[in-house]
Parts: sequence; C-alpha cells; structure tokens
Amino acid sequence: MLKSKKIITVILCVMIAASLGLQGFALEYYSFAGLEESVKKVQEDKSISPEIDELLDLYMEHSLYELTREQALHAMLRQFIIDYDAAPLLGDSLLKAFDPFGGYYEQTDVGMIFSDLYRGYGFVLDGKNMIDGFLYNATIKKVFPGSPADGAGFEIGDEFIKINGINVEGMGFMAVSNLLAAVENKADLVMKRGGEEVKISLAKGTVVTSSLTLETPDKKTAVITLNDFTDNGAIYDFYMCMMHLEQEKYENLIIDIRGNGGGNLFIMANILDMLVTKKDVVLYSLKDRDGEIESLKSSGEGVAFKKIAVLVDGDTASASELFALSLKELQDAVIIGEKTFGKGIGMIYENLENGDVVALTAFEVLSSKGASYHTEGIKPDINIKPVIKSVKRDKLEQLNFVNCVNIKKGADNKAVLALNQRLAAIGYIQPKDITSKLTEKTITAVEIFQAFYGLAAGIDNIDYRFIELLNYRVTFAPAKFEEGDIVLDCANEYISKNKKAAEDFAAKKR
Repeated sequence: MLKSKKIITVILCVMIAASLGLQGFALEYYSFAGLEESVKKVQEDKSISPEIDELLDLYMEHSLYELTREQALHAMLRQFIIDYDAAPLLGDSLLKAFDPFGGYYEQTDVGMIFSDLYRGYGFVLDGKNMIDGFLYNATIKKVFPGSPADGAGFEIGDEFIKINGINVEGMGFMAVSNLLAAVENKADLVMKRGGEEVKISLAKGTVVTSSLTLETPDKKTAVITLNDFTDNGAIYDFYMCMMHLEQEKYENLIIDIRGNGGGNLFIMANILDMLVTKKDVVLYSLKDRDGEIESLKSSGEGVAFKKIAVLVDGDTASASELFALSLKELQDAVIIGEKTFGKGIGMIYENLENGDVVALTAFEVLSSKGASYHTEGIKPDINIKPVIKSVKRDKLEQLNFVNCVNIKKGADNKAVLALNQRLAAIGYIQPKDITSKLTEKTITAVEIFQAFYGLAAGIDNIDYRFIELLNYRVTFAPAKFEEGDIVLDCANEYISKNKKAAEDFAAKKR
C-alpha cells in the first residue's frame, strides 16, 4: 500500500535535486543510437577536412613559425573563437558530433529547456467526430489543475459552440485551436454541456502542464497516458491516481507510452516504483565508460494489479523504453504495440559558469535485470500496428491571385469551390461543407485563418498573402490517418480475456 510519507520524500528529492543543479540521479537523461561506429571512426581518422588538412600540411612545410600540427590546429581554433565569438557554435558541433540529442544552449538553464509552463487557458482539446484524419466538433479532453480553465469550471466533454461571438459549432479541431491561439487575452465562450449551453469567460494565465491523463472506461480497468517523463508534477499526479485506483479497487492497468520520447530517469523511476510490489529489487542501472554500475532499488510499496499492459510504438524512446522493459521484468507487464526506438545511452545536462547549458552523453542505461536495449529497441510481447487509411480527396480547383477576386459574399463559382476545398483539406470545415457557394461557415473559417496569421479579417481581404499561406498549409495536409485505436483494443482483449485472445486479435489485424 502506498504511503503519504513516501510521496513527500520523492517530491522533496526532486525539488532538492533541482536546487542543487541536477546532481546525481536527478539529471535529465536521454539517449541515442549509432554511437560506436562514429567514435571508432574519429579515433582512427585524424583528418579535419580536405581544405584544412591541406592548409595544415602547407603550414608545417613553409611557415616561419615552428609549431606542431596539434599546436597549429589549437592556435587556429583559439583565434577563430576569439574573432567570431564561436564558442557556442563549436561547442554545439562537438556535442552533436555523435549525438543528435546533444547540444549547446546559450543563456538558459535546464529548467527552461524542459519547462512545463506556458501562457494559455489550461485545457487540452479533443473532437467528437473524426473525418479523413481530422477531428470536428471540438471538445474539452483534459483540464490542468490550477489553470484558468480549472478555475472557470470547465468539464471534460464540454463542446465549443461560440468563441467571442463566432459560431464554431461543428467546425474542425484545427479551426477552434487556431482561433483560441489568436485571442490575445480573454475569450467569452459558449459551451454545450449535457444538452444545455453554458457561458464561460476565460482569461489566459500561467499554466503548469501535466504529462499524465487518467481514464477509467470501466470499474475494473484504468488507462493512464504518460506523454513524457520531463514533468516533475507527474510523480504527484501518478501517486494520486494510484491512491484513487487502490481505494476504488481497480484490478487492471493499461499504461500508454506511445510517442513518449523519455526524459528524467528520476521521474520515471519514482513512477515505476509505485507499480513495483517487491522490495529492494533493482529498478534500473547506469553503466559509465569505466564499466562502473550504479543501481536504484525499489521501496516495495507499489500498488498491485492483476494485469498490466504497456502500449509502445517506434517513438517510445529512452526512459520510456526502460520503464516498459523493467515493468515487464518486475511485474510481468505485457508490452503491446510496435518495436521501440532503441535509445539506451544516457545524457547529462550541466550548467556552465557563463549561464549556458551543455547536453553530454555520459553512460549506458540498463533495465532491472541488466538488459541493454541500445540500438536494438524493445520487441513487444504482442506485435500490432495501427490501421492506416488513405485520405480520398478530389482534385483541387485552382485558387490564385487572379481568380480570388471572385470570392465575395453571395458568390457561387469555382474560386469559392477551390477555397472550400482547401479549408476542408486543412481540417477547418467538414468535407460535406465543400460547395461552390460562399456560406457562413466559409466566412467564419476564412476569418479564423486570417486571425491566426495576423492578417486583416474579412472575405474582402483575401489577397496574395492569404492565398500563399493557405496553399502552404494544404501542402502539409495528411494523406493518411489512423482509424480507431486497435493497439488499445488489443490491450483491452488482453485485460478482459487473456494473452492468447490478444495475440489472436493482433493476428487478425495484420
């Protein structure tokens, strides 16, 4: 059973670690693949570049000043740094030489790099209907505690009807999101809740985001989504979830870490520990370049579940891979989805005296039982891929700087048709609303698009800038989309039945 004393301890550890400059196990850890061959190449190849190598050869042969090749190279780099203030650029080049996740960050700190703060309303959007990969009839999916939206009384499932007098009912998720982003400070909203309309005024404020979402589709099984392991608050959020699930006697747990790119191993370990019922077992280990291994062990106070399923994909990486593998080794969790990324080398983030930050690869990460997943990834126990459908769209009519003058109120022509086709292609209006007639939905969608890009609002203000931006957005319109969530469906088969039933389900979907 979880104890309140434990969570206070882990929160204090996070706070202390942050105040001490992220020492020890509170470092931000990331990893990457393909290091060994690159390092070996540098160790064996002493060349710089053809031009610089030739220059150094000539310098050694003819220069009046007697320097070794290494001394000449050092002098060249030193003078380059002085003349061009190139320390950050050269530092970044070194840190990225083997590692796309390494880097040099000027005048910042680790907290800013991984900040979980932003200015906004404090909710996450969803949609009631999906058509060709776009969501429509925007709703509230999640409300961040302590945010303006939380204080205003938003509820999950509230549907957007009007924003500052603009009717957005039935419009696309993207249109509603862009309109809210364009509002400078305050939004007067009309929401639909349980068949009734609710008016809410909401001002933007500082929002502390949470990477965790809890859903309870039935009274026995809970689904927790963890977007990353960079949010310190996720430790407390996960603890509160465990307390609730334990109190309500939930038997099964599905943890969705698809798309979770990793983060802070200390955060991950505290969450993992809340699921491990055995005491003093290794949660994970770090192996440095000298072969020294340091391990973190469990408290044994985790919540017990009959079945745990972990959902993964190709973007599940670093600390999230370690989480899945160690949970499998320690609690017999079943991993469902696609092979993970394979990032099994850790990084540290260190503050320099001048206020800059460097991200540097420092060690290998090992699972509870000492397994390495670096470059290999983790193969799921049940392999299943999402069902991807192609978007079927008609050929777009021409929309250019010449025929856009035909777009005006009351118009019914090919230019309007071309406009509506593009508004549907970016998820602003529904495909059923594609017509050659200029409707109120067309006008609303145009004005939202203009507001988002800071253009003068109104149909009469459609000009070359509007056309360029709209056509540009259309080039990024998705050609494919995921239909449903069969990976989650497969997990539910395992939870409600057994592993064999989930394997059979996955086989039918292949």
